[in-house]
Amino acid sequence: MCGPVPGGVVSGFVSSAIGASALWFVKDFLARRRGSLVVLLILLACEVASATVKAAPFEQRQALCLDLITVRQTNQDTVSAKRYKTAGGYQEVIDHHLSQQLLAFSEPAQADEVASPVIKLPAPSQACSPAAKSQSEPAPAADTGSTAAGVANKVPLIKLSAALNEGLLKSPRTAAARALLGISKAGYWAATATPNPAFFRDEGAIAEQVRRVGFGLTYDPPWKIVFRLLAAKAQTVETKSEIINALWLFRADVRRAYTEVVVAEATYRTLSEIVELTRKLRQVTQRRFVAGDVPQLDVLKARLAMSQSEIEQQQGLTRVLRAKQQLNVMLGRDVEGEIAVYSLPGFFQLKALKSEFLPDFTEQLPVLKEYINTALISRPELKVIKNQIKLAQAQLRTSYGEVVPDPNIVVGDSVNNNAPTGPKLRGIFVTVNCQLPLYNFQQGDIFKLKAVIKQSQLEYLARKNTVVGEVSNAYQNLVVSRNKIKTYQEHVLADSDEVARLARRSYEVGAADITATLQAQQANIQIRNQYLESVMQYQQAYTDLEQAVGEPLE
Repeated sequence: MCGPVPGGVVSGFVSSAIGASALWFVKDFLARRRGSLVVLLILLACEVASATVKAAPFEQRQALCLDLITVRQTNQDTVSAKRYKTAGGYQEVIDHHLSQQLLAFSEPAQADEVASPVIKLPAPSQACSPAAKSQSEPAPAADTGSTAAGVANKVPLIKLSAALNEGLLKSPRTAAARALLGISKAGYWAATATPNPAFFRDEGAIAEQVRRVGFGLTYDPPWKIVFRLLAAKAQTVETKSEIINALWLFRADVRRAYTEVVVAEATYRTLSEIVELTRKLRQVTQRRFVAGDVPQLDVLKARLAMSQSEIEQQQGLTRVLRAKQQLNVMLGRDVEGEIAVYSLPGFFQLKALKSEFLPDFTEQLPVLKEYINTALISRPELKVIKNQIKLAQAQLRTSYGEVVPDPNIVVGDSVNNNAPTGPKLRGIFVTVNCQLPLYNFQQGDIFKLKAVIKQSQLEYLARKNTVVGEVSNAYQNLVVSRNKIKTYQEHVLADSDEVARLARRSYEVGAADITATLQAQQANIQIRNQYLESVMQYQQAYTDLEQAVGEPLE
């Protein structure tokens, strides 16, 4: 007799059956759908990574997304090529989900995230508006000599040497100059060209009953080909020297443009500091006017001085923008692209920091004779003239070789019927035509090339004399600019700033009037501008001396 089955036994049996069925299903799924399981695991990892990326701060998203890409590459290696073929669409699904996760990195920063955008210098029209004045007047900060004014740290700084290399490699101007070499090398192909053979047929069918058919060839002696090849080689060498000379001149233009950016930014920083000082002076004047210590005239003078300094600041900003655009154009970059250069040390850090734009007074300049000797060897223009002389000499040899004429030889089959009786004769005929050099023996080219050689030799001597004068002039200008900068750095800048500071302090305590304070302030501005102008003159003299010598002076 069977009694009722206890509930625990039934539930245990059902649980065992379900467990066995689930185990069988899992085994079958793992055996047949291993690719799907891999995809599910990858998608699960993508979702977890997405949540991690979205929850992380903006600064950490880049590293997290790089880890996500690494996970994708690792999972791709685990799936065989066969699985990719049998499980169609797996890769597309993975790519779609990964692209959705990578959007988390490209999303803009939220309100609670700290972004680091590039600080762009405002345009002159924007900078002149009242709303932009607060943005275009940065607070005065100590110059470190390593960052450019108005450019954030995200813009990589470019050194002078890097700018020179980039301009020589990427500028369209240098590319056009280098392309001349290909034109010159085409002379090798032209030198090996010889006259084409000619087809000859002479037939007198009725009167003479003669027919001659053959081919004619103009014989070009081998020494002529050799002379033409040597002339083509000399032409190529001369073209190379001209290209080097053009690149050398372009290098000076890039250096001047880079220097203009450096000096313009230093001037802009100085003008910004002056704006801040005049603003403080106006505030002091306003307080004293409210207290009844000074008349309203002082307030108007202070406001006028501040307005004038703001105008000069905007002009300085325009100069920075123009200088950077010119440098971008010369380097082959976008004209409005961001560019950051190394700046000059601050006025009170000149002795603590060194700069490639300021002279090193711990080292003595070489004597003038050394520069002259180097220039006579390395100057590109002298090399161009030398190569022009060699080219003319090679062309003269070619002209001498052309004095001997090229014979024309015709060889073919000749048939003569010997009318009216015959017999018909047939044979080979040979015809030779050769000019006699009686009236034309290349005398025009020969005398012309001799005159060119003589004139080039005299031009070389004249150019050497000019080079000596240019080196001497640039050297003396460099010495004068160097001594001027040294005087400014030793005491003039510090004395001028101290006089301006004491004048402002005297006005604040009522010991001086505003006219004397403004005069001291203007004198300080003028001395700083003169110092920056001396730096510009020093760099100009340095560039001129480098150009006169014909090789870098670093």
